[in-house]
Amino acid sequence: MEVIMINKIGFHALLLLLLLLLNNGASQSIVKSLPGYSGNLPFKLETGYIGVGENDEVQLFYYFAESQNDPSTDPLFIWYTGGPGCTGLSSLIYEIGPFTFDVANFNGSFPSILLNPYSWTKVASIIFLDLPVGTGFSYATTSRGYSSSDTKSAKDSYTFLRKWLLRHPMFIKNPLYIAGESYGGKLIPMVAMEVLR
Repeated sequence: MEVIMINKIGFHALLLLLLLLLNNGASQSIVKSLPGYSGNLPFKLETGYIGVGENDEVQLFYYFAESQNDPSTDPLFIWYTGGPGCTGLSSLIYEIGPFTFDVANFNGSFPSILLNPYSWTKVASIIFLDLPVGTGFSYATTSRGYSSSDTKSAKDSYTFLRKWLLRHPMFIKNPLYIAGESYGGKLIPMVAMEVLR
């Protein structure tokens, strides 16, 4: 029974993600509501793509959850999920992000979404990045664009961060934290070195 419930929740997580993307359609969109969540979201949630690499052949997908406290001064995190190859969606919903599924009242139908009372977004803005290319909704427009290594991922991530900040200049002055979990811990110091150069 437990395995079936987890599989159904996984299916519904994928369905939620697809609906979230269909709700957007542009390379940078504000998400105001989600299936399974009652009412409008009480914070800014943005999804989008930023091109990196030669001719922007790598399109990195991100979820951005703005701080629920004071986005103008709260820290900005860029978060790397493990793997490599785990989507940022898992951290957005199951870990440090603003959402969680209501598993206590799950009856096999579409799950309800609750706000995570322990979300880091209560005090920080977080970019959840699908990295390396091929993870989650990140993709390449050429077969060569899919070749990847930790070094290439760190460079792509730094380019992503620079371009993201150009689109969101209000966060340039905020403290920046490069963080993650599991395999993301290998990438964090490499990205930090790119930022320091």
